[in-house]
Amino acid sequence: MRLGLYTFSSQRGQKSDNLRRIIAYASTARNAGCHFVAFPEFSVNGPWVTYDPDADLQDLLRDAEPIPGPTTDRLQREAQRIGIALGVGIAERGLAQKPFNAYVIIDGTGVRHVQRKLQPTESEVPFYRGGGDELRPITIAGTSIGITICADNENPDIHDRWHALGVDLLLEPHYDCIKRFQEPGTCWEELLDFNRRGTLNRRAYSPAHRLGVTTAYVDAKDPRTHFTDLPNWPHFVTGKSACYGPDGICLAENAGNEETLLTIDV
Repeated sequence: MRLGLYTFSSQRGQKSDNLRRIIAYASTARNAGCHFVAFPEFSVNGPWVTYDPDADLQDLLRDAEPIPGPTTDRLQREAQRIGIALGVGIAERGLAQKPFNAYVIIDGTGVRHVQRKLQPTESEVPFYRGGGDELRPITIAGTSIGITICADNENPDIHDRWHALGVDLLLEPHYDCIKRFQEPGTCWEELLDFNRRGTLNRRAYSPAHRLGVTTAYVDAKDPRTHFTDLPNWPHFVTGKSACYGPDGICLAENAGNEETLLTIDV
């Protein structure tokens, strides 16, 4: 299977534009020979988190949708037209007040799989509910895939469970916020080095090396143009994506802080 990892910056409350870009990027991935293209966490709706002072739960409730729903129906049609499977992060409306932070895989036949984030972070809890304990692999083009969303990758027991289920690939969609209080540096290069030594190492390199599986870490891009933009925001997002093969061999990585497509044969 040729896998695409597409790093881009989705904006909160701009679902129509986010979808337009996802569809265009999916065409780019198909032209690069990809069977499946994976986008970051929050890619459809953008991030609703407490450190965004303008994020409001009522707005998210209006933006969230059931699965299947209008957005997944549209993506099904586009996936059929393009000839590719897509993985996107979406706010899934259900029976409870707060939606799930979910990741859905769609192809031309419809919704193939939904994985709900098991444990929303402290900054997500006011907006999202937890996803329970369900882990269920999906097979695409002969590759068995498990999905572990962002901070859920901090729990090695989840990686162990996926390994016990026999997956070949751990897909790790992220919106990896690095907080200013962590003192990650004073420029993009220092921030990316901080990420490489910390989150990327723990969540992607380590399980690949320890378990002998392939890990695919796809992060969002920060909306800033310059490192000093948005000085009141308490976080940065790296725009770093990478894929590690069994034993921790780096198969592909981007430079970070960029919108880019990585392609990997797995």
